[in-house]
Amino acid sequence: MNNSGGRSMKKSVILATALGLFAIPSAFPQGKGNASEGKDAFLKHCAACHGADGNGKEAVAKLLKVTIPPLGSKDVQSLSDDGIRKVITEGKGKMKPVRDLSKADLANLTAFIRTLQK
Repeated sequence: MNNSGGRSMKKSVILATALGLFAIPSAFPQGKGNASEGKDAFLKHCAACHGADGNGKEAVAKLLKVTIPPLGSKDVQSLSDDGIRKVITEGKGKMKPVRDLSKADLANLTAFIRTLQK
């Protein structure tokens, strides 16, 4: 009996599996940050307005005449990681962009913000 059909089938299954893994980015998490290092960056760059707990400082909100959404809220947490990074780096409304952050800092900040989910 010729086994070349079996080898061909195995190759097809392996190829399909490999292609499937590349088509699903979440199969291999990339750019996932370190939440504890993100907390340090958060306290340094963000806590002045957002508070250490991410709920926003009422006095700052009044001073700027804005609402600072809790970072654990559904509205913030429903943003993609790229969406969160965009707000951090480009700002939003009266929030100024945070400058001089490395890709690792951004990944770490995003990871920390995800821990605030309610």
